[in-house]
Amino acid sequence: MKKISSAALFLMVALILQSACEKPEIPRNPFDDYKPTQDTVKFIFDDPDSSSIAGLYTYIFKPTCANSGCHDGTFDPDFRTLESSYNTLVFRESIKKDGKYLFRVKPYSIDSSVILARVNGIVTPQMPIQIEPDSDWGKRKDHYISLIRRWIESGAPAIDGSIPVAGLPQIRLKGCLAMVDDTTVLERRPYSGPLLLDSLRDSLYLYFSFGHDAQNPLSFTHNKISFHPNPHVFDSTVVTLDLETGFPSFRMIGLYGDSVQYTHRILINPKMLMANSRELYFRTYLKDLLNPLSEIPAQRAIFSMKKYMSLERTD
Repeated sequence: MKKISSAALFLMVALILQSACEKPEIPRNPFDDYKPTQDTVKFIFDDPDSSSIAGLYTYIFKPTCANSGCHDGTFDPDFRTLESSYNTLVFRESIKKDGKYLFRVKPYSIDSSVILARVNGIVTPQMPIQIEPDSDWGKRKDHYISLIRRWIESGAPAIDGSIPVAGLPQIRLKGCLAMVDDTTVLERRPYSGPLLLDSLRDSLYLYFSFGHDAQNPLSFTHNKISFHPNPHVFDSTVVTLDLETGFPSFRMIGLYGDSVQYTHRILINPKMLMANSRELYFRTYLKDLLNPLSEIPAQRAIFSMKKYMSLERTD
């Protein structure tokens, strides 16, 4: 057997190591340099409507109920985040069933929602069991109970204004962002405010992420979007366009700070749409297999949600 010289052996090992260390060139990710100024852990509202789910979370559930060993994820309902608060309350079966209080929150029915029976002491143990030092529940208990009552009476709407229906999964907005030339992501005002446009441009992409518990968002029908300078007036004067699907979807930060899949987009002309206004609000309209047409955000949505779905000129 022919022996291999030490020099040749060294060269072979060096070539193998070099080959193993070489990595294929990775295409540039346009989000690599993106450093958002907003909180990326959770969705934060500035001055939320006190009788909305965002207001209840901000003023009641988080400071009073999400204490250690209780509703901090140890027991449901989970009041650690806004999203978990809503998802573990509405149409969620109560642990103690006495034939009347079947759900923690049943939209439109204060007499069937055990959360009100708990805080009023009708069902024991009365909640909250333990009050955190920074909570003002003791001073404002009656007012806070009236806010919970008002929210349930109005249908227990989500932050986007949608009214839940028992047994029917619904379309949810999971994120919205804007990009210039497929490379630059627009910043937002703090606390999930409007997307900031530093100058009027001929083109801008708006991207959307939607969720559904029983259907792929790419299978939604009636994918439309409407624009109007007034956040509360979406009438016959709106500009309505088609949302696009079929492009290479991607993951990016979403509404609640998690990574979500963006599947819908539209290319707009801000110079035309915002020629006479400094703000532009938009709503999406989508149809799943079971529900009527979904408007996001709906007319009854909290104002912070409408601001999240908007553009603002800063020039």
